[in-house]
Amino acid sequence: MTASMPSNVYTPDRYDERVFHLALGIEPTGAVSGLRALSSVDVRLEQFPSPVDQWRNWRPGEALTPFLPAMLRHPSGRFALLYHRRSTTTVAMRIVDNQRSLAPGANPGRFGVGQGRRIVPRRVSVTIPTEAAVLGAEADPARPPVPIWQRSFPLACFPGATASLGPGATVIRGRVERDDGSGLLAPVRWARVRAANGSGDEIGWAHGDDRGEFVLAIGQSVNDIVAPPDPLPVTLTVGYLDPAPMPDPADPLLATIDPLWDLPVETVDASVDPASEPSITGRRFLPGQSVVAALSPAMPVDLPLGRETSVVLVVP
Repeated sequence: MTASMPSNVYTPDRYDERVFHLALGIEPTGAVSGLRALSSVDVRLEQFPSPVDQWRNWRPGEALTPFLPAMLRHPSGRFALLYHRRSTTTVAMRIVDNQRSLAPGANPGRFGVGQGRRIVPRRVSVTIPTEAAVLGAEADPARPPVPIWQRSFPLACFPGATASLGPGATVIRGRVERDDGSGLLAPVRWARVRAANGSGDEIGWAHGDDRGEFVLAIGQSVNDIVAPPDPLPVTLTVGYLDPAPMPDPADPLLATIDPLWDLPVETVDASVDPASEPSITGRRFLPGQSVVAALSPAMPVDLPLGRETSVVLVVP
């Protein structure tokens, strides 16, 4: 009779052991504060059939995001995905306003709780190591372990139109618009805005939403050694999709039920230094965006320090 092999990995066999391995960890953080976002953020996996009209019967006003699979939320504000629920190593997700605090039976509406617009949504895609690679490294002492930073991402969330940045901040609240072809100005969806000082140093970024609105907090550049002038001359550069995307004829309902249908998906790169990786910090223009200087107002814009300034940026 051969002895039975131990079935447990970390505990004696007299115990029931069940081991789960982290496939992906997401830590939404405030792009301005750098602090972990807690109740205001939700992460949903972009797993849904196409075309969406063959998935379920959509009632008027319903939006796609609340029906997407939710990542497991930890009380700490982090989100986790386990390997036993993954069959692929590429994970697409969206980071949105909290979709989980609705009363039972409540209609989430087009934006769910995202109507609060506390953050600007992001759609991202990450590639993680295989479970076999992780388990193989754990089982073989001669192999280096798979570093946690390859499957853990502190993704920055930029303030939305209703976000409060507190007293004393130098802030631009603005909207990006362009001629819609009829001589009228229309909002530019999902624009991104970069601010530079008189020396050309980067001093702030903003993500625009579906209404073209953005909130840009001005900071210091890496080269600042003295207090900036007041007012501060700031040059704004805008990135936007030109031409704007059109709905997919094969899935026409998607543009109706998903407010994020035309928000480009960003490929996020793992980094041992996430604070310097633009795909993690969000301090870069979206894939395919044209990068232009605004036609108006005239640049630079003079900003009074410690106050909020409103602007409307018109792009070609």
